[in-house]
This record gives sequence, C-alpha cells and structure tokens, in this order.
Amino acid sequence: MNFRNLLVFYSLLSLPLLCLIVLSKTHQINAVIFVVGLLTWGLVYHPFICGLRLLQSKRIKSSEFMLNFIPFWNLKHFRFLFFNKE
Repeated sequence: MNFRNLLVFYSLLSLPLLCLIVLSKTHQINAVIFVVGLLTWGLVYHPFICGLRLLQSKRIKSSEFMLNFIPFWNLKHFRFLFFNKE
C-alpha cells in the first residue's frame, strides 16, 4: 500500500477510531473495551502506521523503526507525516 499518499495515510489512521466510536455509540462495546482499544490504537497501531510511512518515504532507516514506539520520538517528522511538508 502506498503510504506516501496522504489520503490513504489519514484513512488508515482514522478507520479504527471511527469503528471504536461507532461501536461505542451503538452500545456494542463497554467503556473498558473502548479504553483498551484506544490505548492499543495510540500506543501500537498509530506508531506502526507512522513508522511504515516514514520507512516507505525513506525518512528513517529500518533499524530506527522500533523507535517509533517511544512516545514523541517521531515528533520531529510531524510536518512530513501529517502535512507532507519538508
């Protein structure tokens, strides 16, 4: 998948959150599952997708991929990740 396309990137990031919100609003999941899903999204899924985008665009080396899971590490790539600016 081409993570360099900003629309694909935003779609991949927002789809799990939208699913959590819809499931919560329709009372399909309780608050504990919602919080666990939110934490999983924020601590695992989001850094993974951001790391794949940075790898595919050759902003980071493959040896630096695991550093994405350190909170705020990829903040230096924020402008590129979310606005596609240098």
